[in-house]
Amino acid sequence: MLDILLITLSGIVSSWTVYNGILSILGVTWKPFESKNHSGITFSLIVPVKNEERVLPRLLDRLVNLEYDKSKYEIIVVEDGSTDRTFQICKEYEIKYNNLIRCYSLPRANVPNGKSRALNFALRISKGEIIGIFDGDTVPRLDILEYVEPKFEDITVGAVQGKLVPINVRESVTSRLAAIEELIYEYSIAGRAKVGLFVPIEGTCSFIRKSIIMELGGWNEYSLTEDLDISLKIVNKGCKIVYSPTTISWREVPVSLRVLIRQRLRWYRGHLEVQLGKLRKIDLRIIDGILIVLTPFFMVLNLVNYSLVLVYSSSLYIVAASLVSLASLLSLLLIILIARRHMIEYFYMIPSFVYMNFIVALNFTAIFLELIRAPRVWVKTERSAKVTGEVMG
Repeated sequence: MLDILLITLSGIVSSWTVYNGILSILGVTWKPFESKNHSGITFSLIVPVKNEERVLPRLLDRLVNLEYDKSKYEIIVVEDGSTDRTFQICKEYEIKYNNLIRCYSLPRANVPNGKSRALNFALRISKGEIIGIFDGDTVPRLDILEYVEPKFEDITVGAVQGKLVPINVRESVTSRLAAIEELIYEYSIAGRAKVGLFVPIEGTCSFIRKSIIMELGGWNEYSLTEDLDISLKIVNKGCKIVYSPTTISWREVPVSLRVLIRQRLRWYRGHLEVQLGKLRKIDLRIIDGILIVLTPFFMVLNLVNYSLVLVYSSSLYIVAASLVSLASLLSLLLIILIARRHMIEYFYMIPSFVYMNFIVALNFTAIFLELIRAPRVWVKTERSAKVTGEVMG
C-alpha cells in the first residue's frame, strides 16, 4: 500500500514538472504572426513607483516616445513613500510633458501592498479605456500599444500580457541564474497561451480593460501578488487573458542574493495567499491557474520526489527513476534553449540545477512563514539600472 502511495506521489509531481517543461519548450519555439493597428482606442499607462530615481527616467523616456497618437494615451505616475528623488524627477517630466504625464504622491498608509494601493488610486482618476501597468524598471518597445490594441477588438478579451525579457541578465552570477528561472516561467506562459490554457498577468507590461477592473473592485491591497490574484478573477469572470510575444518589455532581475531572497519570498508567499473565491465553472484554464497557484507545494514535493527514488523497492525503482529522469532531461533541454537564446554561458547549466534546489528551499520557507503567520510585508526590489542585454526599438 505504501509503495502505491509513493509511486502515485512521484507520478503526480514528475508529471507536473514534465507538464510545465513541455509548455515552456512550446513557448520557446512559438513565433506567431501578430498584426499592428491604430484605430484610436485610449490607454491610461500607470506607473506605480517607490525609490526608483535610478530607473524612472529610462522608463518615462520610452513612454513619452511610444509610436502611438499622443492624444490617445496618458501616463499616470503614482509615488508612494519614496525617500529619494523619485517624485522630483517625475515632476520634472510632468512640467516638460504637461499634456501627457501626471504625477501624484500618496500619503503613507498601513497596507501590505503599496503597489496595489497606487494602482487603485490611479484607476479612479484614469481616462483611458485600457489600463496599462509598468513597473519602474521596465523598458518597453516603442510599438507596444500598436500590438496591444488589436487584441481588444475581441470583446471577450479582458486583458493582454506582454512578453518580459531580462535586461541585465549578464550583470552577475545571481542575475544569470535568476534570469533562467524567470525565463522558464515566461516561456511556460507563452506555451500556455499557444494551447489555450491559463495566462496570468505578470504585473508589468500588462493591459486590462478599465470596465473589467472596475467591476472587480480594483487590485487587492492585502495580496502580495496582486497580479496573480486579479488574473484568476478575470478568468473566473469568463474573460480571456491574451499573451502577446511581440509586445515586448525588458525588466531587471535581482543581481544580489539578498535582493533575490526578499523578492522570491514575497512572490512565493503571494501564491499561497491567493483566494480562489467562488469559481463559476471549472475548466482547463481554471485548473491550470490553480496549478500555478500551487507551485510552491509542487516545488517542495519535487525535492521529496527526487529523494524518494533512493528508497523505492526494486519493483518500483525503474518506474520512479524513469519519471524523474524524464523530468530532469526536459529541464536540461529547456535550460540549453534559454541559455542559447539569451546569451547565457552554457557553464551556468550546471549551477542552475543547484540554484533550483535553493529555490525549493525558499518555497519551503515561504510555506513555513505562512504556517506561523509571519507578518506580511510587500518588499520593494532594489534596481541597479544597468543594461547588459540587447534592447530593441
